[in-house]
Amino acid sequence: MSVIILVMAEYMVDDSPLWYRGSREHFDVAGAANLGLSTSLRHDLQAWNGVFEHAWDAVLDDRDESRPVPSPSVSPEVLAVHGVEAFTLASRVQLELGDDTHVWCGAGGGIDTVTESGTAVVLPSRRPGTEVEFLHDGKRDVKSARAAGAREGTAKAVVHWRSLTERVGTPFGNAETRALGLRTAGRLQSDVGPPTQVVFYAGASAQYRFDEFD
Repeated sequence: MSVIILVMAEYMVDDSPLWYRGSREHFDVAGAANLGLSTSLRHDLQAWNGVFEHAWDAVLDDRDESRPVPSPSVSPEVLAVHGVEAFTLASRVQLELGDDTHVWCGAGGGIDTVTESGTAVVLPSRRPGTEVEFLHDGKRDVKSARAAGAREGTAKAVVHWRSLTERVGTPFGNAETRALGLRTAGRLQSDVGPPTQVVFYAGASAQYRFDEFD
């Protein structure tokens, strides 16, 4: 059975900050144990989600009715590392779940409003060279990875990932190339830093459903 899993931190989800996406049959929390993830990965997911629970106040910001605000006691460096680690964990989830699962990640945050507000960089597989899609408050642009804030090594990593994905078959490749794409997205997130949010849709440029590719 093919499924899409989003890695996203949230309150009170224990070791399973994982969410079904792109399916009419599967939605809401995806149980890590039910998915068959290893004990070590489940432990690391729980620890990572625990950082989120301690780093963000439960009180919602009046300026944004849906978004919690960072605790003033938490350093920006902690939040930045948490966003990068999301991609590392997502890569591990992808490798454990295999070819029939597509893992998405948006630096550990939600991805439903990235095309409407804020600043986001989407890393798709079908763009030439190092091009990425740059979104800012609903406007979409195309930039080189370097222009979006990536370092030279990260830009080269984007090219390498795309070449491997193309050999397997675009836009999704296989579990190994998608895992590499997630790690590459993590490098990009480390380079650009918050508040920019890097988003990885398994190599696509936007959200999709599996039945679109039947």
